[in-house]
Amino acid sequence: MNIGKSALILAIILVATVAGYLLYSDYFSSSTLENKQLISDNAVFVLESDQADQSWNKLVNHPLWEKIKTIPSFEKIATNLSTLDSLTGFQGQISRLLNGNNLSISYHPTGAESFDLLYILQLDQSSLENLLSSIKSNISGETKLVARTYSETEITEVTQGPDSRLMSFTYLNGLLVLSESSFLVEEAIRKSQVPAEELIPTDLTASGEKGLATLWLRGKSLASFLKGVSKERESQQIRALENLDASVAYELFLDDNQIRFEGNLDYSEAPSFTPSLAANISEIQKAISARTVSLTQFNLQGIAEIQQLENRGFVPKSTIQAEVQQNLIDQGFLDGFGGEFYLQELEARADGSSNLVLIARLLNDNEPLEILKNYLQKESETYSDFYGNDEVFYVPTEELPAYLFSGKFVGFPQTFVIRRGNIILFANSQEAVKMLLDDLNRGYTWDSNALPDYLKAALSPSAGFSQTYRIKEIWNKWATLTNSSWSSYFQKYRPVFSAFPYLTLRVNQIGEEAKSSILITFDETAPEIEIAENQVNLQSDQILRFNQRLIWGPKEIINYQDNSKDLILQDQDHTLYLINSAGEIVYRYPLSGPVISDAFQVDYFKNGKLQLLLATKDKIYGIDRLGNPLTGYPFDLKESITHLQLVDYDNTRDYRYFVATESANLFLLDKTGNKLDGWNPNPISENSLQSPRHYRVPGVGDYMGTLTPSGKLHLFNRRGEKQSGSPFDLSASFQSELFFGKSATSNRFVLTGVSTDGQVIEVNFNGEVVNRNQLEKDDRDSEFKLIPDQNQNQFIILSKTFNQLKVFNSKQEVLFDIRVSEERLVYQYFDFGSDRQIFAVTDPLQNFTYLYDLSGNLLTNLPLDSSGPIQISFDQRANQYAIHTIMGDQMITYFLSA
Repeated sequence: MNIGKSALILAIILVATVAGYLLYSDYFSSSTLENKQLISDNAVFVLESDQADQSWNKLVNHPLWEKIKTIPSFEKIATNLSTLDSLTGFQGQISRLLNGNNLSISYHPTGAESFDLLYILQLDQSSLENLLSSIKSNISGETKLVARTYSETEITEVTQGPDSRLMSFTYLNGLLVLSESSFLVEEAIRKSQVPAEELIPTDLTASGEKGLATLWLRGKSLASFLKGVSKERESQQIRALENLDASVAYELFLDDNQIRFEGNLDYSEAPSFTPSLAANISEIQKAISARTVSLTQFNLQGIAEIQQLENRGFVPKSTIQAEVQQNLIDQGFLDGFGGEFYLQELEARADGSSNLVLIARLLNDNEPLEILKNYLQKESETYSDFYGNDEVFYVPTEELPAYLFSGKFVGFPQTFVIRRGNIILFANSQEAVKMLLDDLNRGYTWDSNALPDYLKAALSPSAGFSQTYRIKEIWNKWATLTNSSWSSYFQKYRPVFSAFPYLTLRVNQIGEEAKSSILITFDETAPEIEIAENQVNLQSDQILRFNQRLIWGPKEIINYQDNSKDLILQDQDHTLYLINSAGEIVYRYPLSGPVISDAFQVDYFKNGKLQLLLATKDKIYGIDRLGNPLTGYPFDLKESITHLQLVDYDNTRDYRYFVATESANLFLLDKTGNKLDGWNPNPISENSLQSPRHYRVPGVGDYMGTLTPSGKLHLFNRRGEKQSGSPFDLSASFQSELFFGKSATSNRFVLTGVSTDGQVIEVNFNGEVVNRNQLEKDDRDSEFKLIPDQNQNQFIILSKTFNQLKVFNSKQEVLFDIRVSEERLVYQYFDFGSDRQIFAVTDPLQNFTYLYDLSGNLLTNLPLDSSGPIQISFDQRANQYAIHTIMGDQMITYFLSA
């Protein structure tokens, strides 16, 4: 019988954490297992039972069966059992053979990306002869039994036609050995002739309560499976498992709403898994984002026990190890920590990169952070920045958490550190920082009503270690990590496995023994899951009419009174409107002309109340939420404004307004409109292509800069003094702005731009071009643009040739191409994390906006009505988009399910 990829999927994918093979074992509760003497030590898992017939019957009569029976391999195994029973004359002979005889099922690699099952059944000679006699008398057609000899042992092969071998089996000293892979049968013969150590340690036993079957796992064996299904065969996770000398024996139980494994863990190097008495799970849940897709918990008695759990798969660099040891560990950095650490994996970035945040509880209030500050001050004057009210410290050292905590917590090319109360946070990316802090500030965490109670229960104060996966939320990432042999299967059957909300692996200390459990929940009342359609259907729409045609907006801003979202827009008479979340007009305010800037918010009086800041061609406006101008506003520069940017260097609310004008001048103003020294003005000889920006380069310093259409990069310090060599000639012309972020080829911060002719250029803050790559041009008239997302976290690249539009990701890989109008179009890119990216194309002539995912699929059956740029926000709780557009005298709101 061939279990195939489907039967394994619930098991094996989840097995990446030791957890997954349970469904497989469920499925194979119909089979049991024994004699490990014949099982090679490369077995991914071994499943055994001496009541396989009863286990199978319990499975097919359990609510779980309704969730998994549609998986092809589960259907096939049921059919195969029925067929085998028919070959023996429907006399119940198969059931009798399985009843009381030990059956083992083991899963082995048979190639670089292939695996197969080996079955071993205890069977006396007379039972074997009766079985073969029954089969021979019932087979017909082209099905035949063919004997051959291997190493002086007879192997019988079941064939169907001249070139089709269905199965091979042999009989070895009271054991029936069979497999679809003749290689595994031959290997069992070799093992029988040269006895070796048993796969499972003799001193490791299953838990006291007997379940439907016993599942045996080893860390090293799981590594071989991950190698076979992963794109990267030498990942950190694989190396960690290869060096994990641990085994576990699980008993399988089917509860009303979960699959449960309970067993004993044999891990000689591990400390006691006794949990910390000071653990405060409710407090930790407030620091875990509801967008967490996996969570690893270490809850031990102290930092000494944490350090005993060593990841031997992590290979440190001696220079970095010495630096961290000398400047942090030897200074007492670790003394401020207890035994509580929680690694949360947030929704992945659009390019598939992980967003990780490590949470640790502090015992000594400030000591670790002060030691870190002292270290950073030696390295750079600029080592921190602010996001909202939180100071964020930047540490460029690669894999800092791993060097600090015995190789654990890898995946940090750099580290951003934030302290909140007695909790310290380590993040691996700026996006992770923003995502987590945004969610903490609005209460979208694991202690909120946004998550079901059963998921909150996954984090247990009695567990010394646990690992939880939200299967539906992390499934797409798993699919992207698998090789071509497995990825299509993951994608196709995602809805089926999404019926299982989460999987948790736990380790508890009970007396002198480490107990391990695996829990997989399912909802038996949930409706059947269907494969989702490609297009998202509109749920409803709202229309708000005005007296005049709308020309600008809608733009979203925050209502500081209740943290809801307001919208601002402008009509052709230049009247500005503020619309609250109920669709009511809060105020109308006349402006001197069309808005030419983005909409910013300032806390002008430093009292938590926010005011609106924007610009027309001749004035800069500051307006409070009641529609009243701030004192001294509006003010003008006596020059025509082209761009306005808000700057707040250190989150002190001592704002600076960075302004570019039609006279090719740059001004820097304070919030009262006074022109600052060095910027009164600062000429750049050519109009600015983009809003001038303040760039804080972690570990380097502050820069002020802008780009001109001819490719001149102007960089200054905060006093307006030119960077040596500025302006820097990038030797290309541009139609789109520069993007500030990490280099595609290194861990350094750079400015990335795409020239009009398709050169992707990375330039550092010394003005040096560190990377230049020419994108493929479909025609000499092809034009290229860089489009950042709404938060300036990611970008895509566009190539337009007549009516053909090609879209690239930030790695310069083609995502898709579509046909569009040849007229002037408006492009926007929205990234809401995970797989929620939207590419919007607006045709102002036809008044249509088309929405695409990053595979080029249209998200709506019909285009949206729109005459200009649109506004999209995402509601995590409702799992839907709110899309605001303007057309004529109407503002239209669409709601789309995500």
